[in-house]
Amino acid sequence: METMRGRGKTIGRVVGALTVSFLATVILLLGFAFLLLKLQLTAGQTEIGILVIYVLSCFAGGLYGGKKADRHKFLWGLLTGVLYFLLLLAISGMGEEALQPQLTRTFLSLVLCALGGTLGGMLAG
Repeated sequence: METMRGRGKTIGRVVGALTVSFLATVILLLGFAFLLLKLQLTAGQTEIGILVIYVLSCFAGGLYGGKKADRHKFLWGLLTGVLYFLLLLAISGMGEEALQPQLTRTFLSLVLCALGGTLGGMLAG
């Protein structure tokens, strides 16, 4: 019975961290959309802005997950970042008929999400 409670707590912690990450994404994307409207940013600036949003969102989720964890906070942050990336990849793949990922950009996104989540977990007090 103890392990069932432990698993439920673990799943709840991960779901909570991912929820925080996706809420942060929604809020940051709304702000970024407003900036795009007002500032007429270039494609390169837009791409950088989206990557920054990924990192900040994973940082927020990692911070939440790290605060809920008793130990190994950075691993909870890393898990949050990697799961966020995988969910983002799955969601973005649903919207296109033929998903042709650009390997370099995809790998960069994975690394940035993992690092953002890990940093959030490390800084969780």
